[in-house]
Amino acid sequence: MSNNKEYNVYIDESGDEGINKGSKYFILTAIIVEKEKDLEISKSVDLIKENLEMQQKSQLHWKLLKGMPNKKMIMDIVSGLDIKIINVIIDTKCIQFIPSNNIYNFFSGYLYERICWYMNEKNGIANINISSRGNLSKKKLSEYLNNKNHKKFNIDTNRINQIKIIPNERKKLLQLADCCCSALFQALKYNNEPHFDYIKRIKQKLYSKNNNVLSYGLKLVPNDSNSIELKNLISYLIK
Repeated sequence: MSNNKEYNVYIDESGDEGINKGSKYFILTAIIVEKEKDLEISKSVDLIKENLEMQQKSQLHWKLLKGMPNKKMIMDIVSGLDIKIINVIIDTKCIQFIPSNNIYNFFSGYLYERICWYMNEKNGIANINISSRGNLSKKKLSEYLNNKNHKKFNIDTNRINQIKIIPNERKKLLQLADCCCSALFQALKYNNEPHFDYIKRIKQKLYSKNNNVLSYGLKLVPNDSNSIELKNLISYLIK
């Protein structure tokens, strides 16, 4: 696939996947950028830090930010970037047969499936960069993605060039993925228009097809979830 355009993909998470003891939603977010534009786009994190009311000299972390103006400023900067965003929203309250420690790997299949769909559309190949977490193993993830017997997902592993697991502070665009993921988590957690506004500001960056964002940029799983919060968010986005 030497003729394919290379893309860098940055994946982070928000929430707690513990069933019936964690948060209602566990979210996986991927930010996709053209490799040749990576350095330029990553500078947006420096711009964000410069514009924060209380400057963060260390890594950018949404949970440490105070005040909606700071967060709206971040989303406004994101809205101007040449990126695509994919979110998989896992309703942990609807999961019955999957142990908590398997949720990340199992449901990440939806994310990699959509990354591969996007790569196919763009004739691209993806370099995956994942924010490190305690129980995340590159070996296990690679085995999972290459499991041809896994019929649930349509993951074209030919579209994945490499996978790296990296501490968040080492990649600026992992920090940006954290902001996008956490903004969506808060929108669903608080279920109100001030928080929905974060997502409205970056609406055009969400992966969609034929104006359908629900199956692409905002994928809700499992199928029996009837997320009132997501329905309310979608209603706000289409106003």
